[in-house]
Amino acid sequence: MGNKFFKIRCKHLSEVANKIHELFGPQAIVVGTQEVYEKGIRGWFGQKTYEVTVSVPETNLPEERKKSIVEKKYLEHSTSTVTEDETKKKKIEEFERIIRETQQRLKQKPITEVESTIPQKAKVSGEAETPVVPFPKEKLQEAPPREDIAKALREIRELLQVMSVETAPTGIPNEIIPFYKDLVQQGMSKRLSADLIHTVLQNMSPEHARDPKIFIERLALELRKRIIATNGIPVCSGVPRWIAFCGPTGVGKTTSLAKISAHFAIHEKVRVALASTDTYRVGATEQLKIYAQIIGVPLKIIDDKKTAWETMQEYAKYDLIFLDTAGNSPFNTRQVKELREILQIIKPYETMLVLGAHTPLEDLRYSVAGFSSLNPTSLIFTKLDETRRFGSMLSLILETGLPVSYLTHGQNVPDDFTLATPGGIVELLIEGKRNRG
Repeated sequence: MGNKFFKIRCKHLSEVANKIHELFGPQAIVVGTQEVYEKGIRGWFGQKTYEVTVSVPETNLPEERKKSIVEKKYLEHSTSTVTEDETKKKKIEEFERIIRETQQRLKQKPITEVESTIPQKAKVSGEAETPVVPFPKEKLQEAPPREDIAKALREIRELLQVMSVETAPTGIPNEIIPFYKDLVQQGMSKRLSADLIHTVLQNMSPEHARDPKIFIERLALELRKRIIATNGIPVCSGVPRWIAFCGPTGVGKTTSLAKISAHFAIHEKVRVALASTDTYRVGATEQLKIYAQIIGVPLKIIDDKKTAWETMQEYAKYDLIFLDTAGNSPFNTRQVKELREILQIIKPYETMLVLGAHTPLEDLRYSVAGFSSLNPTSLIFTKLDETRRFGSMLSLILETGLPVSYLTHGQNVPDDFTLATPGGIVELLIEGKRNRG
């Protein structure tokens, strides 16, 4: 007699063992498990289900069999309320126990003639050309080391799959856990993701908390409440206002400055001038000079305190003066100090810290810390077209409390930038999730 294979889907791992037992009886065995995501609301809340492949022999086998180690761990994983660290510790201890038991069995059990009766084509991956089925108790006791190893490796592999799943903090309903995982996968810090979800849940009834559509609306509302935007640069005719752009190398400060200054000069008809302290980078001055010629505005190079004073006098009749600066490593304290000394003379109306939206959160934090001595007043995020994960950007906005001025997304001057709004930033997070599938 052969075996028949069936596929079933369960929303929670805790359902797997009971459902298999109910449908196929104790003789069935799991030969493969994978996560499957179904479509959700705008890409969010796509329900994760588990597709399980089951092998069922056509012959009658013993009615009772103990749940495997992996089945027990699945049950623990879905119902556990312990902390993430405790969960991982228990899983690692279980992993070590499996190895110890396997090693002990290898020492104690001799190779017998039963070896010839064991399927030789069983794969560790859980997919078998010759189906793996449970043997009667008396034969299992005589099983050779080869079967022990195959069984142990299958259990270890499935256990590691459980360990790799992101453990959600306690107090989050199962229906809401996908939101937490989505935020973390977008790059948002775990602490902030948990804080957001708990805050939203505290202001919702249990019934509404389990409705994905209502929950995502409340989550978006909470995010919008926490984000501050500058509403752009206010212009006061006859009062020169310096706007300094600073930040790490390669984030697009010069291009962003060109876009925003061109907008004010061409569309807003504001008297605009440009200045630059970037004397380090080869070709930087030439690039800005070309932008100035296209826009039709003057450009001055500031390389010390003296030229800073002179430029301020010459630009006294302009409304907005945009200052480009050299891209610095946040760890290069000497260059940051030199720039700070010039800014202390100019006293800019705004110092905008320019950062890449595609940058990992830890590197964004380093940049904020490195340029903190310049006292940035707002943030600009660039390269939005180069990523679909905006969690790190949003985390930094909420962690620093700094307002956001502009968002840029391309190389076209003066078009590829937008005024930052709380709603627009939240929509980026939602659209980023949807576009990633």
